[in-house]
Amino acid sequence: MKLQAGFLYRTRDGRIAGPIMQGDDRVSYPWKGGVEGLETHGAWTADGRFFSSGTAHGLDLMGRVHRAADKPIDQLTLADYRRGVAKLLRSMRGSGL
Repeated sequence: MKLQAGFLYRTRDGRIAGPIMQGDDRVSYPWKGGVEGLETHGAWTADGRFFSSGTAHGLDLMGRVHRAADKPIDQLTLADYRRGVAKLLRSMRGSGL
């Protein structure tokens, strides 16, 4: 996954991290950002790992959070609505319903 500055990401343990930005250590941990429930910033490798060794951790970044998830229902665009319905249908098909 390619990380991008200014976006929110979901961690392995379900928290929201970000918006992420370029960190001070541009070699080992080039990304940093706030993490839901923590008072300090998290730092990540170029591919979103919390540990540079590659060991799985709850704060690994797993995917981008679409901003539509945070919008009130009256501010959703048609594209936001369609993405939500498509995601719901995919989850229903995967569960055998």
